[in-house]
Amino acid sequence: MNMLAQLFISLLLLAFAATNQQTPAGNQGILGTITVREGNFMPGPDRKDKMQPVAAPAGKVAPREIYVYELTNLKQVKASGPFYSEFKTNLVAKVTSGLDGLFRVELKPGKYSVFSKEPNGFFANRLDGDGNIYPVEVTESRLTLIDFIIDYNASY
Repeated sequence: MNMLAQLFISLLLLAFAATNQQTPAGNQGILGTITVREGNFMPGPDRKDKMQPVAAPAGKVAPREIYVYELTNLKQVKASGPFYSEFKTNLVAKVTSGLDGLFRVELKPGKYSVFSKEPNGFFANRLDGDGNIYPVEVTESRLTLIDFIIDYNASY
């Protein structure tokens, strides 16, 4: 079995276990993976499997510094392309993912925004309908699973 398939199965099992079981007190927060996508992920005429739907592009795991802020809205930061700075919300936690791209941060129940530290600023690529940047909700005695995809150098 190739490495990507093993990673997918491991994450699937981890997701099933984490979402269907109570975790011990004080063992709550965010459990995530960092995936970096760079390059051209667009389908094209050179594809050999033209009849097959395009699968979600993979990527590579990579270590990154992850910053967790109080839930942050677009109105509370300065945006420059896909990067953010000048936060008007408080930093709650900072962790560094492992070489395998996995990270874990223990948090109190609540809503948070997640960013990666990149050379050009803080990056996040999700917004909710209210303009909140990469919102993640942590509930009591549970780990919230995320796959944080860093794709500012990718084309889809």
